[in-house]
Amino acid sequence: MNFKKVIGIVALCLSLSAICSAAIADGLPLIDDFEAGLPSGIDASGISIGFSTFQDSSGSSVAISTMAAPAPGSADPNHVLKLDVSVISYAGFRHNFENSALDTWVSQDWSPYEGISFWLYGNNSGTALFADVFDNRNPGSTVDDAECWTADLLDSFSGWQKVSIAFSSMHRKEIGNGAPNDGFGLTEVYGWDLGMVTTSSPLTFYIDNVELYGGATTIPEPATMLLLGLGLMGLAGVRRFKD
Repeated sequence: MNFKKVIGIVALCLSLSAICSAAIADGLPLIDDFEAGLPSGIDASGISIGFSTFQDSSGSSVAISTMAAPAPGSADPNHVLKLDVSVISYAGFRHNFENSALDTWVSQDWSPYEGISFWLYGNNSGTALFADVFDNRNPGSTVDDAECWTADLLDSFSGWQKVSIAFSSMHRKEIGNGAPNDGFGLTEVYGWDLGMVTTSSPLTFYIDNVELYGGATTIPEPATMLLLGLGLMGLAGVRRFKD
């Protein structure tokens, strides 16, 4: 067998592996990057869609906006979501997924993925945070009855940090909205939110690049590709010898 041909084919296998791995990484769904502002609207049933805020009735305040700011892994210029809060009980912001006309609440299929991640600029304040994912609704529903699944977080760092939340680590949160209780299916996800409970003083957080991770498609490791290439060459050599 020609040694140069073996080396060439092995190199080709490794190159293809790297290209495929990069393609999968680049193809991970980006849910929100805040480069197009914070669109919002109302659907036919009067439900807020797009971006909105929520807070308790005890006097908490919350405001969201976008601003130009650098964030890890982002191009320049880059925009982030700015979240200003002063919380007595709870407050935060929510993104109910919208269509392009801003008049229909739509869902996304997240079932092929393992979790959600985002970059968060923390204050190291010790504030308890929560991230929610809103799963399926009751059939034919005209109210906000999406099933809420939540993860508990903590503002225990300063500056940018990537937060990754595995769906398997989230637990169901009963919020009294008549949501179905049929498990975390992820085939009809209607939105997500980020909130916090009592703050000792007014705080500002920044969020960027909300995306899914852990796609179901598996790309062989380079070592596997190497063995595959050598195996194919071995088979070809055996066949040639027999011939």
